[in-house]
Amino acid sequence: MSFSSVSSGCSLTRQRKCLCGDEVVLKPSGTDMNPGRRFPGCPKYPIGKMEKQIKYMKEKAKSFEDKVKEYEKKAQEYKDKAKEFDNMTQVYEWKIKEMNRMERKFWMKLLVALLGLVGGCLFFNYWVKDEGIALPR
Repeated sequence: MSFSSVSSGCSLTRQRKCLCGDEVVLKPSGTDMNPGRRFPGCPKYPIGKMEKQIKYMKEKAKSFEDKVKEYEKKAQEYKDKAKEFDNMTQVYEWKIKEMNRMERKFWMKLLVALLGLVGGCLFFNYWVKDEGIALPR
């Protein structure tokens, strides 16, 4: 004797086992034509629309949770990159300040050298005039 159930999706064998290997269970019908009528079926097959909706919602929730975890991971990566960028910005700001300091130092040395040169020339002119030395032209 063989049982079959169109709504269960699994054929049953004489040993009352489904093709999936599980023991057959009697399930109530969820249709309007046979309300409450019990029929043999696979225990893995949902009984009605409500079970399908629950299963669908659980799958959606799982998918949503996976996406939330993925977005949290991406957010953490962006936070890490932002922190790295802030560190790099601080380093470059320090380098710019150091370059500005070195540039000011260079211009000060150049100014001192020029003033020394001008001062030396002036001193030489006064010395030549005081000594009465005639310079060739």
